Amino acid sequence: MRLHGVDLVLVVAVVLLSTLTVGAQDVPGDLVFADPFEPDVVVEGWYMVRQNTAVADILGPIEDGVDGGSALVILTNTPANATLNNLQWSNEFPKPDGSSEFPWQIHFWIRVKVVPYTVRPIIAMSADPWSGVSTEVTIETADEWFLVDVTLDPADFLTSDPLLFIIHMGNPGDEYGENEVWLDDLKVYLLNRETKVNGWMIF
Repeated sequence: MRLHGVDLVLVVAVVLLSTLTVGAQDVPGDLVFADPFEPDVVVEGWYMVRQNTAVADILGPIEDGVDGGSALVILTNTPANATLNNLQWSNEFPKPDGSSEFPWQIHFWIRVKVVPYTVRPIIAMSADPWSGVSTEVTIETADEWFLVDVTLDPADFLTSDPLLFIIHMGNPGDEYGENEVWLDDLKVYLLNRETKVNGWMIF
């Protein structure tokens, strides 16, 4: 895969099953990046990378978020041959200590009009060779909030400062190429402490 025009290194990720999912408030690590997408909490630096004629209009925050508050709305229009990296919703965050030693947990809510819809959350370098770790999650139900809660394996190359958080979201839309994507309550954790969940050791 390609990220900003260069190869993206994929590392196998573990999607936490419902019986093993650690609630966001119980995650055994440090919160290193977050955006609640609320009008009174402004997180600077977001930008959309657009490729292959893909279009994205960023709206919001708009009311009707997952928790009764607000959420970010992205209106997309993509060609029929769109691939995920044709739209890359991106931001930088300071490199935490242990960034190349520990796993990551990514948590956010998403709601879309046209399904199936796949997102690829990524933690990546902000400099050449732009390598990153990622996984893919597919949403099958339209117009309902869906929790993306995934864990990414450690990667020894995540040493650039800052690091990048990216969501690849370049899905084909409806018959006109259009879709509507809502995002809410984004959190990124570095899992730098051990914990036990139902007898399992999570690192």
